[in-house]
Amino acid sequence: MNEINLTINGRQVKGKKGDTVLEVCQANGIDVPTLCHLDGLSDVGACRMCVVEIEKERRPVPSCTYPARDGLVVKTDTEQLEKYRRQILELLFTERNHFCMFCEQSGDCELQKLAYRYQMDNVRYPYTFPSLSVDSLSDYLVIDHNRCVLCGRCVRACNEVAASRTLDFSHRGWKTLIAADMEQSLGESSCLLCGACVQACPTGAIFSKLSLYKGKTDECQQITTVCPGCGVGCELNVLVKDNNLVRIEAPRLTEPRGPLCRMGRFELLEPTPPRIGSPLVRNKEGELEECSLSRAVQVIAEKLAVTKDGFAGMISTRIPTETIALFNKFVGEVLGSDSIDTIDGAGYRVISEGIKRFQNNGKGLGIECPIEEILEADCIVVVGADPEKTNPIIGTFIRRALNRRKAKLIVIDSSRDVFPLWTELWLKPEAGNEEDILNFLAKIIIDNCLARQDRTGGEFFRSLSRYEIGEVSRITSIERKRLELAAELYGRAERGVIIYGEELLRSQAAGSITTLLNLANITGNKVGDKLRVISLKPCVNSRGAWELGLAKGIKQDKPKGLYLLLADERDGKELLDWVGGVDFLVVQASYYSSVTSMADVVLPSPIWAERQGKCVSMDGRALELKQVLQPKDGLLQDQEIIIEISRRLGHKLILS
Repeated sequence: MNEINLTINGRQVKGKKGDTVLEVCQANGIDVPTLCHLDGLSDVGACRMCVVEIEKERRPVPSCTYPARDGLVVKTDTEQLEKYRRQILELLFTERNHFCMFCEQSGDCELQKLAYRYQMDNVRYPYTFPSLSVDSLSDYLVIDHNRCVLCGRCVRACNEVAASRTLDFSHRGWKTLIAADMEQSLGESSCLLCGACVQACPTGAIFSKLSLYKGKTDECQQITTVCPGCGVGCELNVLVKDNNLVRIEAPRLTEPRGPLCRMGRFELLEPTPPRIGSPLVRNKEGELEECSLSRAVQVIAEKLAVTKDGFAGMISTRIPTETIALFNKFVGEVLGSDSIDTIDGAGYRVISEGIKRFQNNGKGLGIECPIEEILEADCIVVVGADPEKTNPIIGTFIRRALNRRKAKLIVIDSSRDVFPLWTELWLKPEAGNEEDILNFLAKIIIDNCLARQDRTGGEFFRSLSRYEIGEVSRITSIERKRLELAAELYGRAERGVIIYGEELLRSQAAGSITTLLNLANITGNKVGDKLRVISLKPCVNSRGAWELGLAKGIKQDKPKGLYLLLADERDGKELLDWVGGVDFLVVQASYYSSVTSMADVVLPSPIWAERQGKCVSMDGRALELKQVLQPKDGLLQDQEIIIEISRRLGHKLILS
């Protein structure tokens, strides 16, 4: 039986076998002060604030590390315990500089709150704190060692949540500090700028440069929304004061999907390029000038009248599903075109073609597994992807699997090892040679009887007959023994996961994707009816837009006219090169950019924090984007502008 019975403060309470005394207290609403404890992190009993008295124990013990068991008699609030906690607080205040009036965290500090709780209006011991350094070389983070109480929460968050292992303790005694790597500054270390340490820190020892002095927690409105940074769709807790972004935190830092990355926690708070506040049209002198929406629509209508069949539409997948669906209708019914695409549509078409060629096709993107499967993996194969760059939380998931599950990591990449400190085996093919490597892996797996016998028939099995193992090094430029080791690691894995991304998609290698699916299939790496294969999607609603059918592709090499709903997505070289040859360009965007400077008509668009709606994560979860800020200067939503343009052109579109 998992239930246990304890007596706490004379009261009979229940707990679960395996809980600590602190967890039993919390579950039963019994308040025990803590400082080094943070739900979800391992406990170390460093601060001693949570000490309790247990019958038959000679001295008070930390409740966060003491295992609860049936029949324990516990006291949490005796006079002696309160005096002991007050003494610990006084000693903490004397060891470092905790003069609150100079600290940014004053009012949001757990140490300060404990001091108020215990009415610590004086300290009986001499102040002994040294003058310690302040590390401010990181792009976003500052470590003030003078404020640190050495609770270790940042170290455990770095190791257990971010799985980065950047932070640890250095030196001993009063010289003990939190250090990054080999006592480097954070800016020069392996720090990934995820910010888990900031959220874990109970004092003002680690803080964000971007949120400095902008507002305290109780002064802010807190809104839960979804990060637009990539396709993962992490949940954000956004703190807003006076219609300004103050800080972004993870609502559930220590849960499997809880961590954030630099994109979600910091990059969304960075200063932005100049905003577009009103419509612009290109005048006779060739310059963009401000105008009314009526004037902009008139210019678009005049061009449509002479370019009936040459218009196309393209849209960012950072935008909610409702707006994307409306844009689809707008292009078809108002622009009279069936030529429509998403900015990332080329990648989808490669994925889609690869899935269609797979022998069990028909499920589309639904054939892929949830990203939580990475956390349980015992072997991970990363092919043509750099998760740390494109989808950093996937990188975090991979490192957590390596830390906790001791998973083996295989990287197949023609340019570099994207996890140099973690990779078990790096296979470096020549660019475009990935499909041959994958087919050789499948051939070795089958020849070595590592495949499921009921899945070794069919067209894929027959196609491997042309791959001679003796030719492996000549064809792939990789030693045979390295491929055999990779096949052994993945073939014997019980929960092997394959992750692929933009480099593979850029090479238009649909055949490689088919082989990846076949590899997962023949080795039995499935969860339910889904294969343990994950494609990395670039934007928060890439999958939602693709499933709506917007990634059809633009039929003309260079359409005569293009309506580009860019929103707050930043332009890239590929997009710039592509729109350069368009005769008439309409851009609906949030910021001035190189693309808007090429446009004939520019329309304003809200940023991520000013819009709301539904979207679909990379692994198919339904998400809801919530409006965090009110648009300034009466800025219309994207769908309102599209509906207004349609109305003035004689069409009635309704937002579904």
